Amino acid sequence: MNADSFAVTPLGREGLDFSGRDRMLRTVSRVLVVAASLAIGASIVYATGGTGYAYPYIILLPVILTAAWFGLVPTVLSAVIAGLLLGPYMPQDVERGLMQSPQNWLARISFFILIAVFTSWLFHSLRLSTQRHLRDIQVDRETGLPNQAALKDDLHSVLSAARSRRGVRGTPAVILVRLQDLWEVMEAMGAKTADKVVRNLADQIGAAVSREHHIYRFSTSELLLFFFVASQEEVDSVANAVRSAGEHEAEIDGIPLRVQLVAGSYLVEKGVVAPDFVVNRARTALYAAIDSSGFYRSYDPMFDQKTAERVRLISSVRKGLRENEFSLFYQPKICLKSGRHTGGEGLLRWFNSDGSMVLPGLFMPKLENTTLIDPVTRFVIRKACEDVKQHDLLRVSINFSAKNLMDNALVQSLGRIVSLYGVEPEKLEIEITEGALIRDPAHAKMAIESLRNQGFLVSLDDFGTGYSSFQYLAHLPLSGLKIDRAFVSSLNESSHARTVLSSMIKMAHSLNLHVTVEGVETEEQHQIVSNYGADTAQGFYYAKPLPVPDYVNWKCGLNLDAVRS
Repeated sequence: MNADSFAVTPLGREGLDFSGRDRMLRTVSRVLVVAASLAIGASIVYATGGTGYAYPYIILLPVILTAAWFGLVPTVLSAVIAGLLLGPYMPQDVERGLMQSPQNWLARISFFILIAVFTSWLFHSLRLSTQRHLRDIQVDRETGLPNQAALKDDLHSVLSAARSRRGVRGTPAVILVRLQDLWEVMEAMGAKTADKVVRNLADQIGAAVSREHHIYRFSTSELLLFFFVASQEEVDSVANAVRSAGEHEAEIDGIPLRVQLVAGSYLVEKGVVAPDFVVNRARTALYAAIDSSGFYRSYDPMFDQKTAERVRLISSVRKGLRENEFSLFYQPKICLKSGRHTGGEGLLRWFNSDGSMVLPGLFMPKLENTTLIDPVTRFVIRKACEDVKQHDLLRVSINFSAKNLMDNALVQSLGRIVSLYGVEPEKLEIEITEGALIRDPAHAKMAIESLRNQGFLVSLDDFGTGYSSFQYLAHLPLSGLKIDRAFVSSLNESSHARTVLSSMIKMAHSLNLHVTVEGVETEEQHQIVSNYGADTAQGFYYAKPLPVPDYVNWKCGLNLDAVRS
């Protein structure tokens, strides 16, 4: 597709027609080329002696050019003009002054017309064949939407043509939309149903976006919108229309379905002509939206720095996993009634090849939004199982990110993974954050039910830090909750903090949930959480996170005083 065949429709690819002036200029220039070729051809025939020699058929070249560029009628007209130029006024022999007979030049015109008809049909057939081929390679067969190949072709032409016409129609802009949970639809209901979901969403977006636009299926789970705007505010307005379209529930094969969307936009800057550059910037904004757990972000140059950091981090983590730079430390949990050690929380630690430690806060929050969270979590699971088996550890708690909880393959196979190490599921406790629940409560509930059915304990971590934690407790099959350290730090000074903590513990016990309090650092805090009836506690008052050898030695101690010393 080129820039002068662009006609934007909400759906269906009719070509991209940005300027009638371009078509006119192109048509005029081609007509001038044909006219000049006819004149030059006639001059060559005359200069080489007339029609009695072999050169007259050079004038067929402009006729063939006309067939390639125009339709049947212009080609026949070009053939007639070519025949007349070599007709009654063109000598058969210039040197002898011998003119042609009417039969001669009339027969030549008839032959030229025959050539014109044939070449017009031939080029028309070639054009149709090319269009069919383009449709095959540039249209997604499952949805009928133009695909990534069509987008790159169109963007290349449009960006090249738009450089000299900004402000006439507007500035090009794109929005990349990802259907976050389409893979789950595919796994549960099949690829055909997933394709129907994509097509339905494209229809909904097409109806919701009022301005001229074009929609492409960029990948299996991504759509891309292309349109023109005057400002970033108009791009954001289109994004809001996309959000509105995504909120509608569609009935696919008799089943109501709605997928979660996330989007990133890029308002094309002046001078940009590379389609991949445009798409990559929209994708950078998309990743920023995913990182912020929001629906939409527009591109900001600061995102590039974060993307570079992410790439370096991923590379370093891969190297660290490969070279065994990661290990698990354990922070003990203490039963507040008996004072006995009941298990520990497995905490990931990363030591570089030079022995220096990379602080968890520098890599874990970033890692949780990348695909590497899966191999890292699997490493934690394997390492915890190995330590439990080798050192006869009590129950170990491990943290699951939102991505882990949404990973059906990991959740459903966790029981099989620990059984390979000969570890009972109840030896592991899965700790999840409220953020994992908020992302998709229905899916989170199914994942927790699966884990519980496999025999694992599942606790809600960092309880109380989110505005809606309480609503989950009555509906999710949790085994416990961990009260965040934020509610512990001010227990000594604040009666309000003590009231809140006491209420949390009573509420959790009324739901038969095991209560752990984290961040206990002083004797006073220990006494308060004990008096309020918490079940277990962890914190520096009891022990800091310890490497396996130290943890094994620690748990063999006879009392807490020995530990604290």
